[in-house]
Amino acid sequence: MSNLDKQVLVLNRSWQPINVMTVQKALSMMAADAATAFDFCEDGYFIPVRWQNWLELPVREQDDGIRTPSRVVRVPRVIIAIQFDKVPLKRPRLTLRHLRERDNHRCAYTQRILEPDECSMEHVVPKSKGGTTEWKNVVLADKRINNIRGNRTLKEAGLSLKIKPHEPAAKPFHETVRSNLKFPEWEFFVKKK
Repeated sequence: MSNLDKQVLVLNRSWQPINVMTVQKALSMMAADAATAFDFCEDGYFIPVRWQNWLELPVREQDDGIRTPSRVVRVPRVIIAIQFDKVPLKRPRLTLRHLRERDNHRCAYTQRILEPDECSMEHVVPKSKGGTTEWKNVVLADKRINNIRGNRTLKEAGLSLKIKPHEPAAKPFHETVRSNLKFPEWEFFVKKK
């Protein structure tokens, strides 16, 4: 992974985390005066720095840098989108991990709490019968039950759902970020879970 592809935490102008983006996009925002970056000092302090001053910062041992024809530019870890004051809501992507969270780790047929290795994503309307992979058509199921059901409908398999599939509520970005922070500089803005 090149330094341009690494992630930068984006804050709104109230310093609330709202997104992550690539270094390349972050530097473009800074160059267009749409964002400032934080210079994190070794004593724990940080100050916002505009583009022209950012270009003059030295690249320290703990920093990543981008080489240009005339200099090496420090890679920012956190930027502030200075014109943006909203807190956008994000809906979790449909993954097995997020499905387990939505269904409280319970099998939709038995209500038994499942271990991660017992879980599968079950299509309420099978894909072979026109079902789609979307929140309202998937539930968490025990792998064994999923294998037995195959591509039969619930009625054909003699099964009934005890969990109604639904789309999870959208949440602010800072509530969706996991505790595996990319950089220590993010800790002040994104709380560990």
